[in-house]
Amino acid sequence: MAFADTVEQNISIELDTNKVSRVKPFLLHEAILQTLLQQGPQLGVNVEQMKSKLDEKFTSYFEAYKNRKLKESFGKNYSQEMTPEQKEQFVQTLEKDRAELLIKSSRLDQVVDSYGYKEIKRQEKTNIWNGKVVLNLNPAKLKKLNERLLSPVSMQYSKLLLITEVNLLGMSWGELELDRASTFTEPMMASWLKWLQSNAPNNVEEIGLCEGSCLNLFDIWQDLPQEEGMTIPEELLNGVWLKASFNLRKVNFTKGLNEWEFSWDGSLIMLDMNTKKILASYHMPLVSKSWRGLDQKSLNSKLASAMYASPLKAFNKAVKKLQESSRLNRLSRLVITGHKHLGDVGDLMNLLKKEGQNLGLELQWDLFTQNEAQLLCFYQGEEKSFTDLLSRIKELKSSHSYNVVNEFTGVRHMLKLIAE
Repeated sequence: MAFADTVEQNISIELDTNKVSRVKPFLLHEAILQTLLQQGPQLGVNVEQMKSKLDEKFTSYFEAYKNRKLKESFGKNYSQEMTPEQKEQFVQTLEKDRAELLIKSSRLDQVVDSYGYKEIKRQEKTNIWNGKVVLNLNPAKLKKLNERLLSPVSMQYSKLLLITEVNLLGMSWGELELDRASTFTEPMMASWLKWLQSNAPNNVEEIGLCEGSCLNLFDIWQDLPQEEGMTIPEELLNGVWLKASFNLRKVNFTKGLNEWEFSWDGSLIMLDMNTKKILASYHMPLVSKSWRGLDQKSLNSKLASAMYASPLKAFNKAVKKLQESSRLNRLSRLVITGHKHLGDVGDLMNLLKKEGQNLGLELQWDLFTQNEAQLLCFYQGEEKSFTDLLSRIKELKSSHSYNVVNEFTGVRHMLKLIAE
């Protein structure tokens, strides 16, 4: 059987539903697994190892899902306010979601180029469904998925979503005979998406465009305070924003020659969806171009093609940066008091980074005054690991010798520097 051949699998599953639409993802998932068992070894893929990694990944995914649902329903301090029995009772109600979440988290459908269904039927008076699934497995996509599964869990991002905005300066879309910005930007975004997918790091599961309702989701996300225990929409968990912004100017238009001159510059910023941390930012330098004697459609096409090239170097840097980055899934705010000057806090930060290497700890200034400093702390793992780190810091040698006292108010972490 050639790998590009269409494969037809006969699948039988048990599912308590009357809806064919709900059955289809389960049939497809099982058909892909069956095809992998048949073709995987010939493609150099250890299918049993791959399935084990998928199960391992889902275990982490489902635990995060349960914790998120607990926080949404009972607040971020649910562990202090619920009895073990209450927690267990609530968690059991989430088990009904397990099978569908397994399919969603595994994303096996991304390794096929096409698929379809035949003869889906439910056995009379049972929950057994039978159906035929026709599919084409893509070896390159399978290889990429396998590489991603074998990479460390802490390195994996669920998605990268590209946002594009073009700010017009001294001109309007009407001058380009366009009624809306998307008519100009959508072809560019489609080309950038193709570039990103072709050059994707293997620690990103999905790359897509943020349009329509996704832009509303981005606005909601932007309004979320960057704070400890922040709850983001489930669709954004473990993802990354990549936002390309342009300032486009009409420099000159000579009517008699039908000559247009434009200039543009911009920026590219990459943001972690979990924590709102800036992962990378790049400046796109000023570019000037002019065209003469073109009809409007040709002019717009030339302008879009020229602008398409502007962020490619920045895209390449962002992709490499993401490939090398460990995903930081936690954010805690740390308040520091008792310092004499800025250098004391700087020395404490260096000590924390050294002691917190196993957490991938990264620190960012948020506030500094004579009486108080606040740091945003990004790290991997559970909050208890961060609390344990703070408890290990007992003294600091800086402008003074300080004893360090760790306190947690129930709302925020605090380190008090007490001069000896």
